[in-house]
Amino acid sequence: MSTSDSSLLTMKLPKELGGLEAGLRSQFLATEAASRKDGSAGWNETFCTTSAAIAAARLPEEGLAEVAASASGGVVWPPFAGTFVMSGRAVPASNGGAVVTGRWGFASGIADAAWVVAGCATDSGPRWAVIPVEQVTVHETWQVSGLEDTQSHDYSVDEVFVPHSRLFDLSMPAPRGGILHGLPMYALITPDHCGVSLGIARRALDEIAIAAAGKDRLHSTAPLDERPAFQRDLGQADTKLRAARALVLEVLDEFWATAVAGEPVTDFLVQRARAAATHAADIAVEVASLAYRRGGGSVLYQDHPLNQCFRDAHAATQHVHVIDEMYEVVGAVLVGDAP
Repeated sequence: MSTSDSSLLTMKLPKELGGLEAGLRSQFLATEAASRKDGSAGWNETFCTTSAAIAAARLPEEGLAEVAASASGGVVWPPFAGTFVMSGRAVPASNGGAVVTGRWGFASGIADAAWVVAGCATDSGPRWAVIPVEQVTVHETWQVSGLEDTQSHDYSVDEVFVPHSRLFDLSMPAPRGGILHGLPMYALITPDHCGVSLGIARRALDEIAIAAAGKDRLHSTAPLDERPAFQRDLGQADTKLRAARALVLEVLDEFWATAVAGEPVTDFLVQRARAAATHAADIAVEVASLAYRRGGGSVLYQDHPLNQCFRDAHAATQHVHVIDEMYEVVGAVLVGDAP
């Protein structure tokens, strides 16, 4: 998907910059719908939107004006990609700003980006640099199985000067944006991951329900859609998927209600949300795997929708936001064994 053409590019952009600054539930629903059509499109839509909005909410005024002025084609903010992991190093420059060197991975949507965000270590703590894509080297490393069309290549810079106006600190309050940009980072990206995983899984169920109609397999006693065992599996998968979705909506609504009330979002709520996101990814893999298994020999071809759903669902589990350890953290808190 070309992020520059996406009508959802401003989903998280601060309202004062012409963005929607939508609530977490609305973000989830939009990402889920996009991912139900295509996992890679949904992934780039949501993560490129997040990168763009974080920079827009936090850049100093001079940098904000510079970046906004580069927007074209009728959009209010140019397309972004980036990696917030601190894989780079920023050294203070004599004329202000910093000289940045480093290499970053997993830059989803960088083929369509005008700017990148790059996490950097400095002597005074972490900083994030906003760099024109023309100043970075893109390494075509994205030879993968799953979410291939995100084009999540590596990129690097070597002693690139970044003015102070294009550096920001994520640990400081955002100077613009409302409730959304006061949330912790892991709250901000929870609808992204959950929407992608659950949208992919729902597409898998859509596809297998269609494919099963009148489908006869060798030595089978009845078409697939008439077999009680298949009907039971399909009904159970649908129930699990809807239950995972309900849990995600519950934690997103709790995040939002807490922030609206002006109360702090606790670490435990963040941990529970990450556990819910991990659970959503796990259920998505289970559902996509069931659909793939029932699809027959034709799903072996990589251009089959069920093959793509199977690979995309598995690929989505590899992001650091969704890790099994979150179940352990939540369990430890429940038994009083962790802060």
